[in-house]
Amino acid sequence: MRRCISAVVFSALWVVWPGAGWPAAPPAAPPVHCVTDISHEFTFYFDGRFAANYLAQPGDADARNWATLHKYDFANASLLVLQSGASPCPYLPKDIAAVRAFLKQGGGVAVLGERALFGDQEEYGLNALARSFGAEFVDLAAKPPLAAAAELKLSDVRTYGGKAIELQSPASWKVLVRDARGRVVMARRRFGKGHLLVGSRALAGRQPDAKDPINAELWGPLLRDLARNKVVDPGRKPAHMMPENEIERGGLRIRSSDYLRPYADAIYKVYQRCRPAMEEILGVPPSKDMLASLILIPTGGGGFSSGRDIGLGVWWGGFPQKQYGMVELLGHEATHSWVLPFPEPMWNEGLATYVGIQLGRQLGYAQEADATLKSWIDQAQRLDPGMKKYDLAGDAEVPHVVRMAKPMWIWEQLRREKPDVLARYFQAKRRLADPAKVQRYTADDCVAVLGHAMGRDLFPWFDSLGVKVDRSRSAIRPGP
Repeated sequence: MRRCISAVVFSALWVVWPGAGWPAAPPAAPPVHCVTDISHEFTFYFDGRFAANYLAQPGDADARNWATLHKYDFANASLLVLQSGASPCPYLPKDIAAVRAFLKQGGGVAVLGERALFGDQEEYGLNALARSFGAEFVDLAAKPPLAAAAELKLSDVRTYGGKAIELQSPASWKVLVRDARGRVVMARRRFGKGHLLVGSRALAGRQPDAKDPINAELWGPLLRDLARNKVVDPGRKPAHMMPENEIERGGLRIRSSDYLRPYADAIYKVYQRCRPAMEEILGVPPSKDMLASLILIPTGGGGFSSGRDIGLGVWWGGFPQKQYGMVELLGHEATHSWVLPFPEPMWNEGLATYVGIQLGRQLGYAQEADATLKSWIDQAQRLDPGMKKYDLAGDAEVPHVVRMAKPMWIWEQLRREKPDVLARYFQAKRRLADPAKVQRYTADDCVAVLGHAMGRDLFPWFDSLGVKVDRSRSAIRPGP
């Protein structure tokens, strides 16, 4: 009570005597505690990038849910972001009930979709949830230009394309964005104490570097407004929740949500085949304490590696019906567990893909592996026929396909001379790049070590390929 009286007195004094000072600032808006669901479709953009673009005020927090949705504890969350494209992960009745309960408590929910079907699917999965609130993502392209409702005071609404939304009981909704034909692209409604938004996924950024905050003037205030009715403890951030199912197989931990648990055994069988073959290809085991767990992620778009944990997109390359893609993906991501503690300086990703291709060759998928390698190299040679134009060690603007394929081409030349060069290289790297003595591992060091693997000085050859490395800059003596 005393604080309120003081504030009133101060304000009155300021009005009478302006020189006494500025009035106290209005109370800061409460922080938004956001949970982004990536259990139905994993994308790097929603793994933190969406929040980085649109929830950047002090106190805001974003946690990711990797687990079965209804198992997340929403007690200290005020905003839930649901998104998915073509995914076979269902929205279970318990998931929908959890979302409804969150809304009734005052939470804000943003449902971002784009109608797309997975395989022979007949229904877009996110519609199971959207329809329960009277909306449906439909297969009608949104025609630009888009127009925002007048009260939003936005002259321009950007989009990456996107599709429309149909609303049941339109009187229950407030349409925020329409396309040139008047179709709904974004709308909101009250539900319980909370606020629900449905919108085209194409209205938000999508770059993994989070450098495309399109429509930030729309999303920033809108997300805060959706979350305004749910009280949270600002000192206690929402927690990430990893996949809730864990099994231990041969010293390897495999984590999955209920949605992905049926794939765990099949992926482990692939791992069982790949692990000894990789040790043979690379000549050494993974670095100490690395490759300890596999995390199954709902995507056909790839994976990730932290060294210790490997994330595998369970539908990569048509898995489980097709096997080669998963073999290559596992080989790629696992390679990052072999190279540590020093990531490869100029070909980390290209080398990882090349190892995955070699693994495919060794495990009986030579036709698919050779076709993959040829495709990479052919695309790169359209830009650089002689593989001499781009400096992998120095150029910042190397085209992606060249950044990936030139290392593969280099390793193919060396393999013709020494088929076991990969094993020789990693054995030499373990021997010569001792982290107790070497603080960093550079492109110069890389070529010095590779020279030991090949039994000759490779610096002149790399120089002829336009890769600017220098033996005098390496702490490792070049190969003989």
